[in-house]
Amino acid sequence: MRHLLKPAIAFVVLYLLAVCTPYGQSVENRFGGYASDTWVSHIQYSVGPPPLRFENLTFVAGVALIVLVAVLRKQWRLAVAGIFVPVATAASTYLLNRLILPRPDISNAPAGLTEVSFPSGHVAVTVGVAAGAILVSTPRARPYVAAAGLFWLAFVAAAVQNLGWHRPSDAIGATLLACISYLVASHWLPKATQSTHNLGLLPGLVISTAGAILGAGRTDYFPEAVGTAIVGLLCALILWSTFAQGLRTGLIAVLVLAIVSTIGVDYWRKHSAVTVDSSQSEPAVITGPGTAGKGVTVGKPGATTNIDFYLGFNCGRCAEFEQASDSTLDSMLENGTATITYWPVVAPEADQRLPNLFAVAAANGKAHGFLHAFYSDFEKAWTDKQLIELGEKLGLPRGKVTAALTTNSYQDWFGTLDQTTIDREITDLPAVLVNDRKLLGDEVTLANLKSAIG
Repeated sequence: MRHLLKPAIAFVVLYLLAVCTPYGQSVENRFGGYASDTWVSHIQYSVGPPPLRFENLTFVAGVALIVLVAVLRKQWRLAVAGIFVPVATAASTYLLNRLILPRPDISNAPAGLTEVSFPSGHVAVTVGVAAGAILVSTPRARPYVAAAGLFWLAFVAAAVQNLGWHRPSDAIGATLLACISYLVASHWLPKATQSTHNLGLLPGLVISTAGAILGAGRTDYFPEAVGTAIVGLLCALILWSTFAQGLRTGLIAVLVLAIVSTIGVDYWRKHSAVTVDSSQSEPAVITGPGTAGKGVTVGKPGATTNIDFYLGFNCGRCAEFEQASDSTLDSMLENGTATITYWPVVAPEADQRLPNLFAVAAANGKAHGFLHAFYSDFEKAWTDKQLIELGEKLGLPRGKVTAALTTNSYQDWFGTLDQTTIDREITDLPAVLVNDRKLLGDEVTLANLKSAIG
């Protein structure tokens, strides 16, 4: 049973690196966007592809189908082995997810990203049923069953990430558990019982890619779509390498592809072209930068509600709040019911380029547009070239943009803002005050913002 060590070790290493390290958690928390932007969200409640809907029914129906095929083949031992694969996969997933494997809070993530989700139950149902069906299928039918199983697995593994239900490691971990169950069941069967006709790598790769693209497709967040599609494809390749008896070669190929794709997607995300949403209206700047002790206020004078937003330029939670609340705040700025005052919190030792460029943008009437463009693409490397490109697309004077990258002309103004941070006891970012009602850190959500506005 030494062949079981490889997927078992891979499972343990995956959990330790992805779930139990700050870097692993921060990388995985970048995946996924908003469900309304995904292709699968539009068919989830109409077509209801299993097990995205009717998860338990999918599992029961899948096990029943496996039993039926084995009974029709009059092979009772095969029936037991076929049942074992999905049942063992689902049971081990449930126990590990709910009772055994914790998710330590070590990456300062919002509450919504700290829930235990490793391994994925949806993927476990999919890959367990697919692997069990492959095991009990006849030699002639096996390539077709494998093709359907790989397509289904790649689709579901990508879709659960795309919908924001699971992280990449959740999908891969469930797949590895199913592979372990498959190998245990295969070892128990006589050699003569085991099917020998396998699906080739190239057909399997094409079919898996199609399923992964369908599950990962979305109308925006394109780099994230690529990442989730790659994870769906990886899950399918892991399963293929297991039933095709190419475990060693397959796992090496999967590992290399995973490393290369992760680096590639991360580089693409950080160095892609700068985008500015030209359809957004720019609210007027009421109070510009440079006024001692006063933040940058935008909107229409006379609004009954003022929202103070204390932000940082290396604050991931600030970016998440801005993305979630942008449309709500835009409508309030447009109809004149609220103004927003931005309070940049800048440490003396921090990179001064972004704060300086924000001040330049605010001085030229583009404070809101700058923050929207920056936070909507927060993971960018934001090199000097990208910042100059951002300034050009916002219509800022090029000379002032380049000067902001090398001189701290607004440093004294940033210093005067520190006293309001102390006076208002701002101890965590982001911080939002709605007519002086304060929300800090994890409290800063769209729901709490709406409740505070009333």
